[in-house]
Amino acid sequence: MKTFKQFLDESSLSRVVSKSKKGGTAILSGSRADKSKKENKARAKQLDKDIKGKGLPGATKATGRYTEKDDKTGKETKVKERSHIVSSGKKGKRKFKKAIKSLGKKYGQDSVLVQKKKGTAGLTATRKGGLGDGPKNKSASLGKMRPGRANKEGDTTVKKKPFTYMK
Repeated sequence: MKTFKQFLDESSLSRVVSKSKKGGTAILSGSRADKSKKENKARAKQLDKDIKGKGLPGATKATGRYTEKDDKTGKETKVKERSHIVSSGKKGKRKFKKAIKSLGKKYGQDSVLVQKKKGTAGLTATRKGGLGDGPKNKSASLGKMRPGRANKEGDTTVKKKPFTYMK
């Protein structure tokens, strides 16, 4: 028999999966590897306010793993950071993607993950060189959501339950 805590852990991921099937979800972060723990915590708190300020429903808290690229040196760093899973609420596809992309730019992110209604997700660069150099590197297709799986390229964990996007 499951404990109440186990039930809550599963329900959070299942809720994220349910929202993603309906379409219009995104994952973004306010954290950067070059900032202190205190600064990143403050940025995460402000991002929560900014998400609501854009007319979006409150975000689900998660932990994300991603490889950041330094602007000056080009050095890549694997980071673990607080992520925000946001659903589109009542916003249309274009306005939702535009709102998420602008938040990614504000917080100096390389890219944001946006999932469309078809169930496939992609990374959208939010700054020059965010997904590599070159004019064609403005977006990258990731595939469908895979609950229960982790990925060396990057994944997200909601209450100790991982998920990733794969083809």
